[in-house]
Amino acid sequence: MNNFIVDNLEIPFNNEWSNIAVSISGGADSALLAYLLCKHITDNKLPIDIAFISHVRMWKTRPWQRYNSLDVYSYFLRTFKNIHFERYENFIAPDIEWGNIGPTFTDEYGKPSSGDIAEIRSYSEYICYYENVDAYYNGVSHNPRGIDLGGMEKRNVEPTEENQYLRLTTHMNKTVVHPFRFIEKDWIIRQYNSLQLNELLNNTRSCEGEFPDINYTTYTPGQYVPICNECFWCKERLWAIEQSK
Repeated sequence: MNNFIVDNLEIPFNNEWSNIAVSISGGADSALLAYLLCKHITDNKLPIDIAFISHVRMWKTRPWQRYNSLDVYSYFLRTFKNIHFERYENFIAPDIEWGNIGPTFTDEYGKPSSGDIAEIRSYSEYICYYENVDAYYNGVSHNPRGIDLGGMEKRNVEPTEENQYLRLTTHMNKTVVHPFRFIEKDWIIRQYNSLQLNELLNNTRSCEGEFPDINYTTYTPGQYVPICNECFWCKERLWAIEQSK
């Protein structure tokens, strides 16, 4: 392995890989992770292709989310012309989202699941297998410590010797990396500041709020969409910006 370090965080990597995948939601965490990987590939002149995996979610009530991920993808196409990118887009029916129905079955790995979670995992497995991906990266981060903003409980897990597989493991003969698993969002915002990535940060969106007057029948790609300042994702981003000052 040729791991590299960013602000005291070690990111697992192998310079001998030829093709990696990154889950890109359109949010700040996954966009920063993709940037750090692209920068390492560029700085070391590595012939590594990158597959972006994105999912269309809540298309009727939050149609802008798809275009946020496309804006992030366009940024990478413009910024890293030396890297070959492919973008894979999956569609998830709102009826099977966890937020709408909760966990309804046990998946093949014995975990409580809903359709969207199974779709995301299964589609990523499919792309990684059929596109001969060497490693899959996901930018999920830890909830803010010392303050309860309403984040998902599973993001509160603290690192131990026994759970380092949450950062780095092997699944279906592919390397799976969650380098931010125990990192809070203020660290992520600090990297945007130190690397002067305002353009990229401004292309991302954290808000999961919905607005009755903006939906799939009224939304036009590129139009301004407010943020709710009430959902966990808004609160976390505002907390991180304040903490990073």
